[in-house]
Amino acid sequence: MTSVEVPRPTGPDEALVSVIVPARDAAATLGRQLDALAVQDHTGPWEVIVVDDGSSDGTAAVAEAHRSALPALRVVRAEGGGGVNGARNLGCRHSDGTLLLFCDADDIVAPTWMSAMVAALGTAGAVGGALERHTLNGAVALAARPPAAVPSLADSFAFLPYPWGANCGVRREVWERLGGFDPAFTYGSDDVEFFWRAQLSGAALAFAADAVVLYRLRDRVRDMARQYFRYGRSHPLLYRRFAADGMPRSSSGEAIREWARLLLRAGAVFGPEAARAQWAVRGALRAGRLLGSLRHRTRYL
Repeated sequence: MTSVEVPRPTGPDEALVSVIVPARDAAATLGRQLDALAVQDHTGPWEVIVVDDGSSDGTAAVAEAHRSALPALRVVRAEGGGGVNGARNLGCRHSDGTLLLFCDADDIVAPTWMSAMVAALGTAGAVGGALERHTLNGAVALAARPPAAVPSLADSFAFLPYPWGANCGVRREVWERLGGFDPAFTYGSDDVEFFWRAQLSGAALAFAADAVVLYRLRDRVRDMARQYFRYGRSHPLLYRRFAADGMPRSSSGEAIREWARLLLRAGAVFGPEAARAQWAVRGALRAGRLLGSLRHRTRYL
């Protein structure tokens, strides 16, 4: 681990903000994210913690090269393989802030991102911001994951809303009370699980519409499918954890109908790339749910 002294708050009302950036093999994109953090309009004290999660490329070197632009930068090297929640928790443990913000190494935060997140955390225990999907992505990626018509928190399970891990924040006392992010969720539902627990524990969740992150999607069909398979694989574990709190089980009838639609449209794999991407992510999600249901011995299809 490499670290430098972090400037302390200069007044009793200035909360130190810690920005946690998990990064694994992110040398190609991390620099732009750190450049964007360096020009934030937030006027209070803040630090950046880059967690190099076992990268095999030059991720750590890219982070170190930004010390002149980000004097309060820490680079923490993890063993790797522990998943994004393990990296987030490690970054939090090496941070000093009372406000914890999270963004990803392959995205780009807008100049007002930090100030908008901090303002929202003034009245809520947890917060999520908006994802802007057009700037960094092409037509195929957007066809597979089209942006919402109106920016908002996500609500994919007919239960509780949640922010994306690429644009979220929490007060340190909430993170500590919950025991951090659950490392059992290594990829997929990692953000959902934490922010559902936060709300169930009594923490208010706010949406900061002005806290915008330019969000980067996968641009190859096989990478999209792999991502959605991992998403789906996590859903049965999420259901097992929160069924008693009111999370509804997925509809088996709808799952059967979706598999039928996928079979009827299987010819999409030979069609245009956008059609292949749409078919692949839908099929991968359902396949992941099947495997997850078997693994976690609970039915969520």
